[in-house]
Amino acid sequence: MRVLRFVIIIYLMSLSQVNAVNITGDDNEINSDETAQQVYNADDTSLTITNSATLSRSGQAPVNINEKGNATLTINAGSSITATSHNTVQGKDQTGLTVTNSGTISSGGSKAINLLNAQNSTVTNNAGGIIKSNTNTITLTEVSGTGNNVTITNSGQIFAEAVSSGETNNNAIKSEDDTNNMTLINNIGGHIYNNNSSATALQQATVFIAAEDTATLTNSGTIENKAGPENYAIRIAGSGVTVTLKDSGKVIGKINVADSGHTIKLQHGAGQGYYYDIDGNGTYTLQDLDGNPVVKGSAGSVGQGGNEMIDEELGYKSLGVRSSLVRYKKSDEYSQREKGWGEITTSFLKRDGDKSTLALDNKKIGIGANIFEPISDNKTLIFSFETSLQNISKNHDIDKFSFLTGVNFDKIKISDEIYSDIYFLGGASFNKSDRNILTNTTSSGLLDISDEYMSYEVLFGNKVIFNNLLPDLSFNFGYSHTPSHEESKYYRWEEKDVYNGSIALSNEHQILKDNKKKLYLSWIADARTILNDNLQVFYVNGTKGTYTQNNDLKTEFSLSAGINYDYKFSQNSKFSVSLDGLHTTQDTNSVKANLKYSHKF
Repeated sequence: MRVLRFVIIIYLMSLSQVNAVNITGDDNEINSDETAQQVYNADDTSLTITNSATLSRSGQAPVNINEKGNATLTINAGSSITATSHNTVQGKDQTGLTVTNSGTISSGGSKAINLLNAQNSTVTNNAGGIIKSNTNTITLTEVSGTGNNVTITNSGQIFAEAVSSGETNNNAIKSEDDTNNMTLINNIGGHIYNNNSSATALQQATVFIAAEDTATLTNSGTIENKAGPENYAIRIAGSGVTVTLKDSGKVIGKINVADSGHTIKLQHGAGQGYYYDIDGNGTYTLQDLDGNPVVKGSAGSVGQGGNEMIDEELGYKSLGVRSSLVRYKKSDEYSQREKGWGEITTSFLKRDGDKSTLALDNKKIGIGANIFEPISDNKTLIFSFETSLQNISKNHDIDKFSFLTGVNFDKIKISDEIYSDIYFLGGASFNKSDRNILTNTTSSGLLDISDEYMSYEVLFGNKVIFNNLLPDLSFNFGYSHTPSHEESKYYRWEEKDVYNGSIALSNEHQILKDNKKKLYLSWIADARTILNDNLQVFYVNGTKGTYTQNNDLKTEFSLSAGINYDYKFSQNSKFSVSLDGLHTTQDTNSVKANLKYSHKF
């Protein structure tokens, strides 16, 4: 019986060598369809599958690399390697393996790429490349206690299609518990997923990384569990795993954390809101690399959005009122005090972002009206309206309708050469906000959230006018109150109060004036600062967080200049055009213009 057993073993071993090719050296190439197993038989051996050729094998391991160093495997676009069973590319007890795929590597069972005790190896799946199997598509296993140092970079597709019969694991990428120094990079355009509606268990997470020492996962593409977002996309265990979610990369499915010593980093850009559902009994630290406020209890950030610019908006409203007052006081209607005066304005504002201060890109277009109605020699009612659309970086739009009303007192005598003007205005803004946040709780990896809320403003100013060559001096105050409001089922904002103070110099210069034409220039140099700490309290899924503006954003120096031209066609008809420009130290630029034709019947 012993002899018979020996004969059978020898026979089976001989069968395993049937239809096999031993390859050595550089520049081995398969350029037509091939079924023979490719066995790497020496160090420093390379194999290229090209010319749309297919290397296929009924069974396992069409490419077999055991105990050989510095092996290279390249699959060009249109070419493929397939196995009906498992271990399509097998690398065991080897070092320095390089696999570069632009075609297809597929397994009818498990493990399209199986790296067992692989050291210093690199797998690159280029754009257009496909690596697929039924389960555990790329597997890293260490049993000998030596470091792996394996890097996987994906710009194409890596996926597990279905759970095999009796198979409890279904991972697109899996690193076993003893894996050391593993790096997984999913680039923009890369897609890693489970293509199986039953991949619902924890062990069927799309990407499973268990590290004994260190491992990193960086995602800028998409990692998805196609069984639905309530299932697991990423699972980390062991110790020392770092997950970085960056750019516009999406995770579709929950994140599970086991054991301890892990780090989750977010790098989606300043102002980007996100909410990630994270469960498990493991411990981890949480970092936002852009400086956005982030809360634990899952991982979430409101991205501050429009709340970051409340003080600036308040300051620009004050400047707008003051510039309009200058135009009104240069009008015939003001000098005659017989009737009201009005203007319709269009405006465009743009601010460049600054990552170091979390200043957000901001564009705003608006149309408004200012109306002045005299009620006595030194009192004028003011009505100001504006509707605008504000676009903030990271897909955030705010529709606004604002109004202010109040009174201006002028010609208050201080001395023979000094007078004072005082204005007091109050009003409100209706805000309708719409934006996109990143989340692993939806099938798209995105969530559209909207919010409607009010804000209330008070503006006060005292302008000291010198009847000589000195510029006018003004002191201005602004106050804004935004009540608490809920933006979505995840976000809630506490009430916020902002106090602004500014000191300004201003003047007007008459350039031309006759019976028909009038031309003058005006300017305002303004220094503004926030008078309180401008703390914003918020909650992400019930977990409290805070945001306070960078100190560089709490002050702003601005210079606005305007030009106004009036032309009388007759005693009863007049044409006016004005243009105001603004530049600030917070890289904000704006232009406001109005055209007006009036005729008295």
